[in-house]
Amino acid sequence: MNEIEELRAENERLKALINAPHTHHFLEAVRSEVAHQVERWGTVHDRAKEPADWFWLLGYLGGKALASHVAGDNEKALHHTISSAAVLANWWAHIKGAELGFTPGSSDLQKFLEETFGSSVVQA
Repeated sequence: MNEIEELRAENERLKALINAPHTHHFLEAVRSEVAHQVERWGTVHDRAKEPADWFWLLGYLGGKALASHVAGDNEKALHHTISSAAVLANWWAHIKGAELGFTPGSSDLQKFLEETFGSSVVQA
């Protein structure tokens, strides 16, 4: 196998990993939930959170996912899992925003989220 064939094979392998249906659906659902959380709560609300607030929110939603899963309500368990992942994405954006020097109350974090997660963050 020559170098070009090896690169093509590696490219196809990576495409298969990225385009696996379960990953695609999960990531799309998380992206939509990120947009929903930003629209519902706003970025100013998130900026007031301390690190422990993010932790407890994640624990609360993880607990809801656990309870739903144990009760056999897989649909709710999946929803709360997606919500938890979206909280992690928003927490990540909060940390990155602080690293970049964003100021509370301004729209710069919203712009950052839009650039990171796409325009659907503002339109969801």
